[in-house]
Amino acid sequence: MKSLFFRNFFFYAVLICVSFTALGSTFTYQINDFALQEKMNMLSSTMTRAAESTVSYLEETSVIMIPSAARVYRTSMTQLAADCDGTIFVTDSDGEMLLVATKDGCYSQQGGFVPQKAVNDVITKGSYYELSNMGGYLSSTHFVSGTTARFGNESEILVFAAIPSDTTLVFFVNIVSTFMLMAVCVLVMTLIATYFITWASVKPIKMITGAAKQFARGDYSARIPLPPHRDEIYDMASSFNNMAESISNNEMMHRDLIANVSHDLRTPMTTIGGFVDGILDGTIPPEKQDYYLRIVSSEIKRLSRLANSMLTMSKMESSEELVKAPFDFSDMVIKIAFSFEQKINDKKIDLDLDIPDTCSINANHDALFQVVYNLFDNALKFVNEGGEIKIYAEVKSGRLHFNILNTGSEIDPESLKHIFERFYKSDKSRGANPNGSGLGLYIVKTIIGRHDGDVSAKSSDGKTEFHFNIPV
Repeated sequence: MKSLFFRNFFFYAVLICVSFTALGSTFTYQINDFALQEKMNMLSSTMTRAAESTVSYLEETSVIMIPSAARVYRTSMTQLAADCDGTIFVTDSDGEMLLVATKDGCYSQQGGFVPQKAVNDVITKGSYYELSNMGGYLSSTHFVSGTTARFGNESEILVFAAIPSDTTLVFFVNIVSTFMLMAVCVLVMTLIATYFITWASVKPIKMITGAAKQFARGDYSARIPLPPHRDEIYDMASSFNNMAESISNNEMMHRDLIANVSHDLRTPMTTIGGFVDGILDGTIPPEKQDYYLRIVSSEIKRLSRLANSMLTMSKMESSEELVKAPFDFSDMVIKIAFSFEQKINDKKIDLDLDIPDTCSINANHDALFQVVYNLFDNALKFVNEGGEIKIYAEVKSGRLHFNILNTGSEIDPESLKHIFERFYKSDKSRGANPNGSGLGLYIVKTIIGRHDGDVSAKSSDGKTEFHFNIPV
C-alpha cells in the first residue's frame, strides 16, 4: 500500500475496528454481568423467601397439622417458583427430597436425593451455588442455590432454588445481536465517511502533484481549485496557487528578459559591425570615418551601460544583505546634480534644489547614489528644452521623503502601471529613447524595496514626478 490515501484509510479503518471491538467487548461484558447479577439476586431472593416460608410452615404445623396452612404453604411455594420461572426443592438434612415446587404446582416427593456435594456445601458452608441439573431432576442446566431452613432446636431442612440458565443466554444473545447489528451499521457508515474524509484530505495533494508534473513539462497554467471553507487545505491550495502564479510570472519575465536583452544587444552590435566593416572595406571614405567612429563609440558606451545595469540588477536581486552606514544624503544629491551640469546647460534646464543643508541617513551609499542618479538621468531624458527640474527632500516621521519633478511630455496612465518593471519602455517600438535600457526604474524600485521603502510616480498637467521614502 504505497498510496498515501490507502495507507491513511487502512490505518483509520483498523483504528475504528479495534475501537468498536473494544467497545463491544466492554459493553457485552457489562450486559452479561448485569443479567447474571439480576439472576443471582432473583435466585437469592427466591431461595430466602422459600426458606422463610418453609420455616414458618414447619413451626406452625409442628404441634398440630393444619390443612389450611399446608394449602397456603404450597400455594406460596408455587407462586415463588412461578415468579422466578424456576423450581424449588425442599429436602431433609440428608438431601432426600420432601417437596418440589414449580409454576404448575407444589408436590410431595419421596425417594429422590439431590447431589451430595450440594448437601455438604449447604451444611458446612451455609450456602450453595452452582450450574447444575440437580442430578438429572432438571431437564437442562440451571443456576442452583441452596440454604438451610432451621426450626426448633435440632431440626434442619434444606431449601434449593433453581432458575433456567438458557433464559439468561437468550437475553444475552438478543442483546449482543442487537448491539452487533447496530455496531456493524455504524461501523459501515463510519468507514464510508472515513473514506470520503480521507479522500478529501488527499485529493488536494494529488492535484498539487499533478500540477507539479505539468510545471516540470513547462506548462505553468495549472491551478488548484480552492475549497469552499477556509481551513488548512484552503491555505495549502492558496499558497500553491500563489507560488504557481509567481513562477509563471517569473517565467514570463525570464522570457521577456531574454527577448529584451537580445533586442538591446542586437541593435548596437549591428550598428557597430556595419560601420566597422564599412571602414575596413573602404565603403566609408576616410574623411567620414571619424563621424562613424563616434557613433561606434556611442554604441559601445550604450552596451557598457546595459551591461552595468544588468550587473547592478543582479546584485540588487541577490539575497546578500545591504551594508548600511551613515552618510549625508544632501551632499550626495548635490554631487549628482553637478555631474549632470553639462546636460543641464545644453538643454537650458531650470534646476531647483530644495533640500536640507545636511541630511544624515543610515543606508547603503552606493545603492542610494544609483537611485538618485537614475531618477535624475530619467528626468533629464524627458524634460522639455528650457524646461524645469525640481528636486526637494525632507525628513518626516522618521523617514526620508525624496521627490524629483520634471516638465515635459506626460506618461500615460497605462504606462504608469508598468514603468518600474524590467525592460519596460512606454514606447512599444523601443525607439523613442535608444540610449535607455529599460532597467533604470526597475533598479530604483529594487533598491528602495531592499531599504524597506516605497517608490511611486505620477504624471499630469505636463509634469512628471517620482517619489520615494525610506527609513532614515
